[in-house]
Amino acid sequence: MKKFTSVLAAALLAFNILGTNPADAAEPNTISVNGMAEQEVVPDMAYVDVGITVKADEAEAARAEEARIAEEIRKSLLGLAITGDNLQSTGYNLYQEYKTAKNGGRVPDKFVISSNLKITVNDINKVSKVIDAAVKSGATDINNVKFALSSKNNVQRQLLAAAVENARSKAEIVASAGNRALGSMLSANINSFDGGTVVEAGAKLRSSVMAADNSAATQLDPGKIKLNALVQVVFSLN
Repeated sequence: MKKFTSVLAAALLAFNILGTNPADAAEPNTISVNGMAEQEVVPDMAYVDVGITVKADEAEAARAEEARIAEEIRKSLLGLAITGDNLQSTGYNLYQEYKTAKNGGRVPDKFVISSNLKITVNDINKVSKVIDAAVKSGATDINNVKFALSSKNNVQRQLLAAAVENARSKAEIVASAGNRALGSMLSANINSFDGGTVVEAGAKLRSSVMAADNSAATQLDPGKIKLNALVQVVFSLN
């Protein structure tokens, strides 16, 4: 009797599963959509990476010369109202070079110090002056210049709100086409992108370093920065 009851229950369960409406089972109660917003803005500030490279016969001589140049750069920047709060040391490396002797062996050569200084320039109109002042003070490299926007966070908040509205608009169209009503937002994944304008280290900037005695000022075009926000939003369907 117990065996018969088990078989009957299994048969009823199979009937209930097979008798379920496939359309009802597959009908989703949520919708996931992507939303995007972007904007081009004019930068109002910049970051300048300055490098100093010094060679000397003795390590102490190299260190002292690097320190002298770094101090000269800092003094020159004070004339542009750029103080220590806008300066950050990002690298300092001391090593000894080797050269090949006549017998093919390696022998010690010069000591080399290389250092890097990141300068925050809050007034974009001073960027060229900062580069020229650093080079005239003894900087040997301008590694890159990155133009930025001081109010980027405010713009990104606006873009995020616009991206969510973009996603909602898409979801409403799809929901309406399927005879459903769009419900509340259940979750969201956020991704934003800063396409900052960067002038990489290259022949143009290096040539300005090599021609430090030239009276012509450095000219840079900041262009525009493209900011965008991308969201993936899940809404409920009613």
